[in-house]
Amino acid sequence: MFLAALEATAVATAVPTAVGELGGVAHYSWVFSAYLLTSTTTVPLFGKLADLFGRKRTYQASVAIFLVGSALCGIAGSFPQLVLFRAIQGLGAGGVNPVATTIVGDIYTLEERGRIQGVFSGIWAMASLVGPLLGGLITDAFSWRWIFYLNIPFGLLSAVMLQRSMREETRRSEHRLDILGTVSLTAAVTLLLLALLEGPEVWGWSDPRTLGILAGSVAGFAVFFWQERRAPEPMLPLDLFRNRLISVASAGNFLIGALLFALTAYVPMFGQGVLGGSAVKAGTILAPILLGWPIASALAGRLLLQIDYRPMTIAGNVMVVAGATMLAFTGADTTGGWIMVSMMITGFGLGFVSMPYLLGVQNAVPWGRRGVATSTVQFFRNIGGAVAVAAMGALLNSRLHSIAGPGVDANATLEPAVRARLAPEALGKLTSALLYGIQGTFYAIAALAVLGLFVALLFPRGSARSLMTEKDLERR
Repeated sequence: MFLAALEATAVATAVPTAVGELGGVAHYSWVFSAYLLTSTTTVPLFGKLADLFGRKRTYQASVAIFLVGSALCGIAGSFPQLVLFRAIQGLGAGGVNPVATTIVGDIYTLEERGRIQGVFSGIWAMASLVGPLLGGLITDAFSWRWIFYLNIPFGLLSAVMLQRSMREETRRSEHRLDILGTVSLTAAVTLLLLALLEGPEVWGWSDPRTLGILAGSVAGFAVFFWQERRAPEPMLPLDLFRNRLISVASAGNFLIGALLFALTAYVPMFGQGVLGGSAVKAGTILAPILLGWPIASALAGRLLLQIDYRPMTIAGNVMVVAGATMLAFTGADTTGGWIMVSMMITGFGLGFVSMPYLLGVQNAVPWGRRGVATSTVQFFRNIGGAVAVAAMGALLNSRLHSIAGPGVDANATLEPAVRARLAPEALGKLTSALLYGIQGTFYAIAALAVLGLFVALLFPRGSARSLMTEKDLERR
């Protein structure tokens, strides 16, 4: 979890500098979307593998892929290479987070799960506090490339610790992996992201090529759902969604992912490109959300044994709406302090929301389906992030070009050395254009927060104990 938190925080503060050096601000969101694409579409597969072949073996394989991708990102020589290597990194991340979370659900009882998730959230708090600042310092003092190398020692350490300490029974039986489901889902999401990221800029929404790509995405999803209904061992069992709790939690996690990844992508860009700060400053204004989330999660893990799921999800979403509304009022005179307060409120809200959406799902299924159920939570969170970052990237570019023209080069605002050489008039024009573009993403984030509140109102009534499975009851 420390590895995952570092990746999510330290890398986010380094990306503006990396994009400024390699070029490609018009395709900025691809650095995040490529990672989210592969980490999203492989999450259900890794969850299924964890149920079929064991948690340890699946986790170790995913860590190995993640570390190879991290090392390759560090040596990327061009923007397309960085995007490709981020996709490889995402392949491994598709297994690291959900399998680690599944292991927690396996080895602790209901009463212990809330407390241990609080401990894990504390680890997230430490890494989230250190990550943005460390990422900014390393980027400014050395190079953004070292941010990716930072993952390697922690990944190796986690793999060694798990190999030496975890014992699990191996179950030998014949299994059939859902390859068609994985391929069709990957194709569908890839085409959707391609249409969102490239269609509006290259061809336009009404162009036959854009419409053709969207049609291909719809066809891919149709094949995926058809396959999941007929597969003997589906990658994503559709019968899970007959449970209202899992259905609402999946929708809620989609919006959590959309909010989290959109904020992680565009708040640092505002700090570095509009406020004119370094990578350290970009990390500093993002840090409160990544600190508030785990603190609230730790509190929520303990409170969920005393109160129902629904009140906590509603209260958390109210806080998210408040923080996102503050962000929507961002303007030319907005200070870093205002953004940090907004991020802290949003972070606390997301922390209170995410815990019921995770523990509720884990408690609602037996051991044999916990891997795929937990990965479903992660799947919807990741796909929400992938779609939101792509859509907001298209919105950013559209607004940027509408005010500054198609030839604008906002890369200069993200690289301090180049920014310092610009004439004040030219810098002011570029900064204003970038602000106008980012404001659009902040409005969209506020709208997503309001939608999240409506989803929370649909969460079923009940507590952790009343909605737990019979197996958990026997274990108690």
